[in-house]
Amino acid sequence: MQNLLVISAIAPNRKGMANEITELVTYCGCNILESKMKSMGNTFSLVLMATGEWNALAKLEHVLPSKAHSMGMTTMLQRSEARPPQEKHLPYRVKFFASDNQGIANKITKFFTEQQVNIEQLSCDTFTSKQTGASVAEIKLTVSIPGTVAIAKLREAFSHFCEQQNLDASFTPITQ
Repeated sequence: MQNLLVISAIAPNRKGMANEITELVTYCGCNILESKMKSMGNTFSLVLMATGEWNALAKLEHVLPSKAHSMGMTTMLQRSEARPPQEKHLPYRVKFFASDNQGIANKITKFFTEQQVNIEQLSCDTFTSKQTGASVAEIKLTVSIPGTVAIAKLREAFSHFCEQQNLDASFTPITQ
């Protein structure tokens, strides 16, 4: 069984934050399996999953709080287990572009929940259109569609949803 530790953290943003975290994980004898690190405003955020021998993870759990404190970082740590493989699920990438308006991410997540489709990953970004000056949202998802869900019906519902919400979107299978 693989030993896993999930770390979630936020801190004031400054140069070298990603390096300090990855250096600490390596120093403790762990390896990074997955991570998302991003500057958001003047804040640095991360979610990271580390793996290692039980004693290496214990060392990371012990060392990280004091290091995080010295960096002005707030952390949460949680042991985890490898996720069992999903049988008969189809991975799809979904991208939306729309005028940024309050609640659009909620409407999108609600749509997939109602369709019995699990959202594996979601990212939202906003930017100002150079052409119009309007605020535009770009929302990207990775979803896992159960084999019991009819893709044709899902595509039809997706199309209808996008028309109702005035969303420009794509819905494509992930073929690795």
